[in-house]
Amino acid sequence: MMLKKPDISSYIYNICQIFSKKEFRGWGRKKTGNFALWCHKTFGGKLTLLEDGFIRSVALGVDGSPSFSLVKDNTGIYYDATSACDLEDILNSYDFASDIKLMEDAKKAIALIKNHHISKYNNAPLISKETVMKYRFHKEKKRVLVIAQTQGDASLKYGMLQNFTTDEMIEAALSENPDAEVYIKIHPDVLSGKKKSDINIEKFQKSCTVITENLNPIALLKHFDKVYTKTSQMGFEALLTGCGCVCFGMPFYAGWGVTQDRSVCKRRVRTHSVEEIFAAAYILYTEYHNPYKNTKSDIFDTIEEIKLKRLLAFE
Repeated sequence: MMLKKPDISSYIYNICQIFSKKEFRGWGRKKTGNFALWCHKTFGGKLTLLEDGFIRSVALGVDGSPSFSLVKDNTGIYYDATSACDLEDILNSYDFASDIKLMEDAKKAIALIKNHHISKYNNAPLISKETVMKYRFHKEKKRVLVIAQTQGDASLKYGMLQNFTTDEMIEAALSENPDAEVYIKIHPDVLSGKKKSDINIEKFQKSCTVITENLNPIALLKHFDKVYTKTSQMGFEALLTGCGCVCFGMPFYAGWGVTQDRSVCKRRVRTHSVEEIFAAAYILYTEYHNPYKNTKSDIFDTIEEIKLKRLLAFE
């Protein structure tokens, strides 16, 4: 199973494949993926685009933490809403009602994710009593969370944002929720100093509370009623915890009837439950591999392994 991002070897592989026309592969919408797509359109053959799965690793990918999951898409890639992908095809055609075991597994996995606070990255601590007091989570008041992303995030480029700016999203959160306290969560890659934020934090420090710590997303979301996002996966994690979700872009979970959408994707023609979207994305669309044991895995083994490593890290 290929869990490392393709490097120069991907170009060599694809050039060799021009002669056999069997398969062209690369990494999402990065240069290797775009080259693979060009080869596929030019010479024919199978296309395989790779990307990290939705439960990725214990620590951050930018810090080199090994990945537990991978998606292999033969049509597009899940964060590119400008064209179809295998995940979208699954959600448009799969008979979830008839697959009782799949839906039971999805509900079981969601419960484990919420109970053990499993997210895409799992290096952030839970919410301490001091954090609860610092951010006034103990007060009985409606809270809205704006989820910041990183500059240059591919999901922003391909997320059908309809020219919405981050400032407009924050201003909408403030104006549409006059009785709520609005918070802004900074992306962990920004907090670690690896990347820049897509938000001008200083502009909104007076009107919003900026969360300046890297906190576990699932634990954090349990203190909020609604989130605003462009295309962040955390918007889907918000749905898993019962939050409302307003999407200014078209991430993989938008356009299916579970989010308040400010954009439209006409290819998405069905209505789904959160559990069905989870089953499609986290189970049917994603492959799992235990990088510490070097064995094929599944979502339940992945949750258990990350849970144990989190316990060791924070005990």
